[in-house]
Amino acid sequence: MTQFDQGGPIRRQMHVEDNEYVAVSEGRIRIRIGAAIFVFALIVAIIRLAEISLLTESNGSRFYKSSHPQYRADIVDRNGELLATTLETYALYARTKYIWNKAELVDQLSEVLTDISRDELLRRLQRRGDQVLLRRGLTPKEKQAVFHLGIPGLIFQTEPQRIYPRGNLAAHVVGFSDVDLKGLAGAERAFNDVLSSDNAPSLALSVDLRVQNAVAEELNRSMEKFEADTAAAIVMDINSGEVLAMASLPNYDPNRPDTSLPKNLYNHASMSTYELGSVFKPITMAMALEEGVTDLVEKFPVQRPLKIRDKVISDDHPSKMPLAMPEILAESSNRGTALMALRVGGDRQQSFLKEIGLLDRVPIELVESAAPQVQKEWQDITTVTVSYGHGISVTPLALTTAMAGLLNGGEYVKPTLRKRDSGHPVKKHRVISNQTSKTLRDLMRYVATDGTGRNARVKGYSVMGKTGTADKPSRDGYDTKRLVSSFISAFPYEDPKYVVFVTFDEPKAVEGTYGYATAGWNAAPTTRAIIERIGPILNVKRNVGPIALSPFSEQGALQ
Repeated sequence: MTQFDQGGPIRRQMHVEDNEYVAVSEGRIRIRIGAAIFVFALIVAIIRLAEISLLTESNGSRFYKSSHPQYRADIVDRNGELLATTLETYALYARTKYIWNKAELVDQLSEVLTDISRDELLRRLQRRGDQVLLRRGLTPKEKQAVFHLGIPGLIFQTEPQRIYPRGNLAAHVVGFSDVDLKGLAGAERAFNDVLSSDNAPSLALSVDLRVQNAVAEELNRSMEKFEADTAAAIVMDINSGEVLAMASLPNYDPNRPDTSLPKNLYNHASMSTYELGSVFKPITMAMALEEGVTDLVEKFPVQRPLKIRDKVISDDHPSKMPLAMPEILAESSNRGTALMALRVGGDRQQSFLKEIGLLDRVPIELVESAAPQVQKEWQDITTVTVSYGHGISVTPLALTTAMAGLLNGGEYVKPTLRKRDSGHPVKKHRVISNQTSKTLRDLMRYVATDGTGRNARVKGYSVMGKTGTADKPSRDGYDTKRLVSSFISAFPYEDPKYVVFVTFDEPKAVEGTYGYATAGWNAAPTTRAIIERIGPILNVKRNVGPIALSPFSEQGALQ
């Protein structure tokens, strides 16, 4: 009894200790199993998150871009200034099945994406599909702002985007590309194959950004002042055919071409055709001199009425006496120019115009280059009206190119938007003799010093040029209240380097023009402002001595 009483408690104590040991052991096992399960679940979750992330980006790519990065070379100006480049940006998409409150999402996004309206965001969000595009071209700062909103269902996708750091400066020259980096306009389209070649070097255009900026600013200032509908200007190297500046107004931002009005995408310098009026008269005189049908001293009876078929040819500044060629050009006589053209004849006139490129599309790289509008039947009345710039419509680029060939010594040069390689000679073909070219320069200098182009004179830069004001065609003939005014010029007179052309569509008479909306009051002074700014940029030496005059200014036209 005693032994049983002594052994009972011991056995009970050992039994309790055994049970506690088993429980602790089992607990440790459970903890290890739980930890292992947790680690495994964590690994699975990490792998799944990575998989979802990769698949999400892949899905975005499937809908909106190729799986391979696209290359496109930079575009620079002739001095290496950047005009177009490709950057990695972000596109914002919404997975619609994860968006519970679209209105709330739009409200939040509108606060950080201020350049897109709330209505537009909502419209995009309501498109069909599991994944919809909300906005392309997010900057890293914009992406971070959206990310910080913490909205489920929004995803980002990296993609290349074409960027134009100069904005609307030279927009019509540079152009733009689509989301797949395919050129749609301007140099982007003209040189698309070159730019998209793998690892191609940057493309250097002929444009000088400094000259382009000066031209654009002065053209815009004048367009606003004279309340013109549109305007265009071109600066071209007279010997190489390189376009140093080409401006068309109104313009657009190539970074956002889809937000521009369609008419703003139109390049008036190379696509719009106009009856340019009296800027054609130097062409007629060069043709008459080259054909030998007249000379500088012969007087034409411009004081007499001139009627061709049923059309009476009149002059804006009628003369009471016969005029020789210098005065005919300086006073812009339609009758005198018409009489010269009739002597040359319609057949030879057409051949001459074709030689200087005015009967064909300008052979420049731009796709946006319009062909001229020409009469189907070339009658004697056509010969007359074309002699002073009516009855034929050409682009400003075509007229600029033609005049460059007539003033550079008589050789037509194919124009280009690509910087010339100094190691390759420029291809030219002769259209008039060097002597005729020199005489034409003398005549056009006389216009600037003694004729209708006096408002284009620039101190130190001997400018030569010719005004042109044309009534616009209408259903009932010509509308005298709607004008196209132009000024074609070149400088310096002693050794021409650059040709400048300015044109305004429907300019208005304003204070200081005495009721006139003609070229001498708008296009000519605009040209003066442009040359004053670009002359120093182009290192044209300013003449500090006596003004260089045409021989007709010094000796008189009759000597």
